[in-house]
Amino acid sequence: MRRSLKILRLSLSPSEVGKNLALLISCVVAALVLTVSSETLRADDSAPACPMGEGYEFAPELSDEFNGDALDDSKWWDFNPAWRGRKPALYSRKNVSVADGALRLTASVAEPDEVGYDDQVRGYGKFWASSVKSKAKSGYGYYEARCKSMHAALCNAFWLYDPLSDRPDRKYVEGDVSDEIDIFEFCGNPKDKSLDRFYFATIHHFVTPYLESIINTKKLPIENPSYKQKMDFDFWTDFHVYGFAWTPTDLRWYVDGQEVCRHENDAFRRPLHIVFDCEVIPWWFGEPDPADLPSSFEIDYIRFWKLTDAQSAESEK
Repeated sequence: MRRSLKILRLSLSPSEVGKNLALLISCVVAALVLTVSSETLRADDSAPACPMGEGYEFAPELSDEFNGDALDDSKWWDFNPAWRGRKPALYSRKNVSVADGALRLTASVAEPDEVGYDDQVRGYGKFWASSVKSKAKSGYGYYEARCKSMHAALCNAFWLYDPLSDRPDRKYVEGDVSDEIDIFEFCGNPKDKSLDRFYFATIHHFVTPYLESIINTKKLPIENPSYKQKMDFDFWTDFHVYGFAWTPTDLRWYVDGQEVCRHENDAFRRPLHIVFDCEVIPWWFGEPDPADLPSSFEIDYIRFWKLTDAQSAESEK
């Protein structure tokens, strides 16, 4: 074999060598193009179909299967840049993790030596909570997350908000509105047992100046802004699928593929950030029993499909 190759090499003229080399390079490039094209096709083919049917396009940049061993920091903050947490809990980046194919937002008891004196004086730091917020904003489309709540008295939430995150000149002064859409809020073990198994969905228009959990009391009136329904399952025992469709005409909420409520979209036009978090809300679900902590809110995936048969939610004006 070597002798034959040697004879072939010696028998070729320089021009023939050049032609054959050019042909070889062309073949390699063509093979690479075909390989990339086939991989692209496979990637497109593997994109999950939208439960809403046609008219939606999967957006991988705003979706995550959480299959790695760390949060994708090109997509997410593992904290909320504009909000440290709701008293008496602080968000902790240490309480955000990705493992076994799921995002875990953990709540835990804060030890006194872990919390600064200044935070203790301000009423923070009795518990650690956690949050993730998308770096990009999203608009009209279908949102879906498969989740399981923690078994503790904390609010577990999936929501959209903060259209003015990059506009402090409008967010912190009078004259605008900061939108919020709560896809779900629920508690796995509320102190008030009359709230057990209740699913909440709410929409808000907070009048600016708006500062999370501090200056957010004044709202524009919305007819029937909140919906609640008692479910026939415990949120903490297993995963369930929670969906939300946002179109120019209406807002629709889904649980395990079934529509549970709908609201006319008369004002939600601007892109919002995607947020998952857990937080202590004493006036609503009570404070968690330290014996129930640590406990984790788990998100198997978040998937977003853009609405293609209508204009996207408008950018800030």
